[in-house]
Amino acid sequence: MKKSTLIFVVLFSICKTIKAQTVHIVDNNQGSGAQYTSVQAAINAADPNDIIYIQPSPNNYGDLQMTKPLKIYGIAHNPELNAGQNARVNNILFRYADASGSRISGLRIAGVYLDNTTYNNHGVVITNNRIVNINGNSSTGRANDAVISGNFFYHDSSRAIDNYNSQNWIISNNTFTRQSTYWGYDLFYRLNNTTLLNNNIILSRQNGDGNQSIQLFNACSGTQITNNIFIFTGNSVVNMNLGSNSALNFQNNLTYSYNSTFDSLSGANNLDNTDPQFVAFNPSFSLNSPNQDFHIQGGSAAEDAGTDGNDLGVFNGVYPFSLRGYPTDLPYLEDFVIYNNIISAGTPLSINIKANANINN
Repeated sequence: MKKSTLIFVVLFSICKTIKAQTVHIVDNNQGSGAQYTSVQAAINAADPNDIIYIQPSPNNYGDLQMTKPLKIYGIAHNPELNAGQNARVNNILFRYADASGSRISGLRIAGVYLDNTTYNNHGVVITNNRIVNINGNSSTGRANDAVISGNFFYHDSSRAIDNYNSQNWIISNNTFTRQSTYWGYDLFYRLNNTTLLNNNIILSRQNGDGNQSIQLFNACSGTQITNNIFIFTGNSVVNMNLGSNSALNFQNNLTYSYNSTFDSLSGANNLDNTDPQFVAFNPSFSLNSPNQDFHIQGGSAAEDAGTDGNDLGVFNGVYPFSLRGYPTDLPYLEDFVIYNNIISAGTPLSINIKANANINN
């Protein structure tokens, strides 16, 4: 059995949350010996509400077709062990059945598509992943009540989140990077007046257009935007007013531009052009770099500045933000040593394991 497979077997044995469901382990590393090498095969074999663990691998696991409610976990999107190797999938497609209540956590994902107009996919929880984009539904009644928290969104061009007509989405405690310097690429598209965008850190590397403007939001209307930190590293950026938006409600947000003076946001209690004073932050590093620390220093204007009296950013609120993307309802390993990795059949394996019980255990 390979080391990465053994890690998830250990997690299986110490995790309290898995007792009521069958657990299916997927590993496409050569010679792994896991139950499945294909995630789709595990999905097809699983019963509703079963758990699927996907092992870290250099090999992409491809598209996933969600055909029932399931809990699908990776170890983390940037784990300490396995040399930072994660479980990568292409698109997770909610197009083939009612998979309401599914949970997706700890993976590296190209896209999540909640866009089928035949089946309901309500209450999907997407946490602690590295993601390119999430798409909602054209119907107001097919993909509501999604919770999108603790994720790292990294985008070069297309939209990170397209709410469309989906209702009551909560988008909180995520980090977003608009990596392209082009002024016209938005991150948020068609967020509506039932969408909550709160407690996020949003980093834009866009340069301003001829009017020193960029487009982060487009076709958004009435969205509640609270307790976020907006950081701009591009040249000639003084506002993010581009895009056909209406009635966006900015409350208790902070903006900071490294190379220009940023205009005041509309709304109330915003901290305009103010350094958030993170404990450790390098704007040149990725937002999921372990060298970053988004806690707010004492004395910062962002301290206790949220609508609830807590700090602005990802550590505001009750969500247990994890920079590396560990699933919050699983224990995670901090150290794993095999002392006798070459043994004969029937010989006990000697290992030392150090694990963090995590927030929900």
